[in-house]
Amino acid sequence: MRRPPPESIPVTLYNRVLHLLCTTSYEQRFWSICSAVLHDALKRLDPDRLGLQLSIEQCMAPAYGNVVRCLRERVALGTPPWSEQVEQRGRFFGAESLAGFVTSIGRQYTIVNTNKGHRLPDQLPEHAMSAVASPIMYVDRVAGCLLAVSTQPGYFRHSALLELIGSYALLLVLTFHPEDFYELERIELQLMPSFQVQRSYLSSIQQRILALLKKAALDQHPLSYDVAEQHALWQLEEELLQLWTPPSPEA
Repeated sequence: MRRPPPESIPVTLYNRVLHLLCTTSYEQRFWSICSAVLHDALKRLDPDRLGLQLSIEQCMAPAYGNVVRCLRERVALGTPPWSEQVEQRGRFFGAESLAGFVTSIGRQYTIVNTNKGHRLPDQLPEHAMSAVASPIMYVDRVAGCLLAVSTQPGYFRHSALLELIGSYALLLVLTFHPEDFYELERIELQLMPSFQVQRSYLSSIQQRILALLKKAALDQHPLSYDVAEQHALWQLEEELLQLWTPPSPEA
């Protein structure tokens, strides 16, 4: 029989996260705290190792204008059939996804069974039979969401489990910087293509970064790696969004 989830996050995790917050460099904060939180959450949310994956989706900083047009998956951790190592990810989520929907409305939302009719598009990974997403919010601004998916239909039925997932999302606020949070009015997500379509684009990210660094050096305006990476991600975002742009009518 499936064991009930604990009622709250242990104090030891709060202490560890606060220690990391105070001792980890600005650049390493996200990875260090996310890794600690996801490992603890996975152990408590799936003690019987039935198959659960946790991932963090972050709002993409606006490249043009003042609105967030998509989310980007940053890290993920799971129990089989998903990877048991914390992985850096790069897939994009838009208005077609559960992650995008929750980020847009600023409230937790659950899909009890992916095989039963629900009107919400989900863009969930293979093997997912149920899912829940909780926004990562600071006051009235959002940075993204924590997405949990299970191989078991109905896994997220119990309110105690949903409250615990919401508590982990609250703790993840500490992984982000103030500029990573956006007012809900600025979340105007567009449609993103499927993960299968995205794969070939995402495989080019390193080549794009290197090309930007080389061009900047030749122009005698060198860029840092982080800046070049952000520009490469903006290129990818724009190209993926264009895949959904309807063709212009013939004159």
